Amino acid sequence: MCNAHLDIGTTSSSNNGLLAALASSGLTQEQQEGVGKALAYIQELQQTVFKDVLDAEKKRREEENKVPAGTVNPGLLAGMDARTLSVISRIYVGSINFELTDEHIHRVFSEFGSVCSVSMSKDPATGRHKGFGFVEYEVPEAAALALETMNGTMLGGRQLKIGRPNNYGASVAQGFPPPPPERIYVANVNRAIAEDVLREIFAPFGTVVACVLSPDMATRQHRGWGFIEFADAAAAEQAARDMDRFLLGNLVLRVRLSVVGGPLGEGMAALDSLPEPTEGKPQTASPAQTGPPQQVVDMAAIVDRSIGAAADTAQPSSTTASSIVLLENVVGGRADVDDDLAADMAVEGVKCGKIAKVVVHVASERELQQTGSPHSEVSIFLQYVDVASAKRALELFDGRWFAGRQVNAQLYDPDAYRVLTSADTMVYMP
Repeated sequence: MCNAHLDIGTTSSSNNGLLAALASSGLTQEQQEGVGKALAYIQELQQTVFKDVLDAEKKRREEENKVPAGTVNPGLLAGMDARTLSVISRIYVGSINFELTDEHIHRVFSEFGSVCSVSMSKDPATGRHKGFGFVEYEVPEAAALALETMNGTMLGGRQLKIGRPNNYGASVAQGFPPPPPERIYVANVNRAIAEDVLREIFAPFGTVVACVLSPDMATRQHRGWGFIEFADAAAAEQAARDMDRFLLGNLVLRVRLSVVGGPLGEGMAALDSLPEPTEGKPQTASPAQTGPPQQVVDMAAIVDRSIGAAADTAQPSSTTASSIVLLENVVGGRADVDDDLAADMAVEGVKCGKIAKVVVHVASERELQQTGSPHSEVSIFLQYVDVASAKRALELFDGRWFAGRQVNAQLYDPDAYRVLTSADTMVYMP
C-alpha cells in the first residue's frame, strides 16, 4: 500500500481496469464501492477544478517567460537558457581598492553596457569587501568588452584583474546561437544621439541593414548601447576596428563584434517614437581605409557641436560655481604619468580644502586631434567637496611652476567632467 499512489491524469478506461482488479483483490464490497467513489471524484476534479488550475498555471508560466517589450538581447530573444546567458554575461573583478564601493565599480564598468548587478565578497567581521567581486551585464557583448579593456588597468591605485567566473568553461560556450559576422555591438553612446544618427555615422563603412539601441521604457530614451548590422562582414570588421574608442558626443565609443546570435528586437521602435529619417545615402568606404572615414569624422563633429549647442541653450554654464579644478601642463605627456601622480596631486591640493577625488585623464589620439591643445594629453582633475576650496586651488595652481613646467588651472564644468572621466581608471580618493 505504501507504493500505491493516485494519478489525477488517470483515464476512464484505466479506472475501469482498476475497479476490475479491486474486485479480485479481496476487498469487501463496501471497500470497493469507497474506492470507486474516490476514483469518480478524482476524475470529476480532473475535468473541472484541476483543469482550471493547470490552465492558469500554464498561462502564468507563459507570462513569466514572455520577453518584455523593447528587449534588445539577441541571446534571450533566440530562446537561450537564462542561466547560461547570465554566466557568459558575467566577469570577475579582482585587486579592487578597499576604499572603492559597489557604486564606484558600477559607474566605471557601465561604460560597456547596462550592469545588472555588482556583487562584492564581504568580510563578515569587518563588513568591508575582500578586494574582489563580480559584475553581471545584460548582454554578453558588454562582458567581453569589459574583459578585453579593463584587465590590467589602474583603478584607485591598484591594477585590476579581470577574468571569467569559475563556472565559465568550454561546456558553457556550446550551444550558443552563432553570432552573425556582419553584426557589431556599440556601447557608451551619448543619449542625445538617436538611432538614425548612429546609423548615418556608421554608414560610410558599408550598407547598414539594422541599427537598434536598447530603449529605457521609463525615460523613453535609449540606454547607451545597441547593435548595428551591416550587409557584409568586412564592413562590420572595419567598423569594429576603427570606431572602438572613437570620441563621439564627448563620450568614447566602445565597439566590438557580436558574441551571440539571435533577433535584434525592435529597439527604439518599441516606444513608437522613432526620430525623423535623415537625408543622405550610405556610402561605401574604401577597402584600404585605415581609420574612420572622413564622412564619419565630419558627421561626428556635427553631432558634437549640436550636443554642445543644446546643452548651452538648456542651461547657463556652471563653471563659475564648480568644485572641479582642471590642471594642465603638470607633466610632459603620458610617458611621465605614474601610479603615484594622482596621490601626489592630492597632497598638494588638500592644502586648499577637502578633496573628494583626483582623476588623471590621459587623452586618446582622437581626443588630441579634436581638441588641438598642446597641453591636453594629460589632464588632472581635482574634485573638491565645496566651491570655495576649488577657488582657492585655482589661485594656488594657476601659473605655478611645477617640475619646470608652468601649470594652467581653470574651473571645469561638472557635467563635462563626469562625461570625460566616466571611464578613467587612474583615480585617487583620499
